[in-house]
Amino acid sequence: MKTQPLREDKHCLNCGTEVPERFCTHCGQENTVPHETFGHLFKHFVADIFHYDSQFLMTLKSLLFRPGFLSREYMAGRRVRYVNPIKLYVFVSFVFFFGVFALHSSHPEEEEPETAETRSDNAATKAEGDTIRNLTLNEGLDQAFAGDSSAKTKKIKRLAEDAGNFSSVKAFDSAQAKLPESERYHGASRLFFRRIAEIRHKYGKNIQAAIVEIFMHNLPKLMFLMLPLFALFMKWLYDKKRWLYADHAIFAIHFHSFAFIVLLVGFLWEAIFHSDLFMTIAYWLIFLYLIRALMNNYSQGFFKSFWKAVGLLTAYFAAAVFVFLGFLFLIFSIFL
Repeated sequence: MKTQPLREDKHCLNCGTEVPERFCTHCGQENTVPHETFGHLFKHFVADIFHYDSQFLMTLKSLLFRPGFLSREYMAGRRVRYVNPIKLYVFVSFVFFFGVFALHSSHPEEEEPETAETRSDNAATKAEGDTIRNLTLNEGLDQAFAGDSSAKTKKIKRLAEDAGNFSSVKAFDSAQAKLPESERYHGASRLFFRRIAEIRHKYGKNIQAAIVEIFMHNLPKLMFLMLPLFALFMKWLYDKKRWLYADHAIFAIHFHSFAFIVLLVGFLWEAIFHSDLFMTIAYWLIFLYLIRALMNNYSQGFFKSFWKAVGLLTAYFAAAVFVFLGFLFLIFSIFL
């Protein structure tokens, strides 16, 4: 394919630096005439696509089959041939969360079909259950706050009662419309109760499914917080003079990227074959990968890396539970 002719002016159009040959030594732009032919434009397009593909494929191959290799290469300064760790993490995490949400939404909880004979029984049972639940809630609140008539106590009682009364978004909006403007929920509290009403309408008494819904909805936020914590745990385990926090962060990014890929494949196979075996295999692969990656990247033996992997994952899951509970506490503290 014909090469685009060079400009007579030897000053770069992008940065103004003098260009002795074809490419600018300051910014790297090619000093060719600005009006490109279609053939030259197509040549650049193909070159960029195949360059990115080859770079991504090389990165993916190293990430999956050479634990710790990418982190070691990045720390050694050999970076051009691989995708930047942050770009890699953003891309892989996007595919992971998109895939998990798609699989989760395409496999809703199976419910038995409702017949005319059971519809009335279900309605009566629901009404009776709601009555008993509301009575129990009100009695418990009265006992817990007996003799306390402060404004905050009244607000707590109202919040708890409303959380149990709104069974759908329509019911919430209808109840709010009947109240004076000063007594309605606004801002974050309104969004919170509409979300609770939506989950109650969707899952009813299936508390486990509701918890999974909340967890899945907040999983990206949780993972965003957990990655720097993982790097912090690693900093506590390794020589602070030899390794910087940024080094551990690069390792954490590569490890999380691998975990996302393996978990997504596990979720996919589990959805196809309806077996928990694939997720069990995925968890073990992640654990074994972490041991091997620690050995390769930090040049330590198997037993040291094994116990550090156990400690890292234990602290990781404990912190994940703590962060998730803290997130829920923060939500409730906003309203109280």
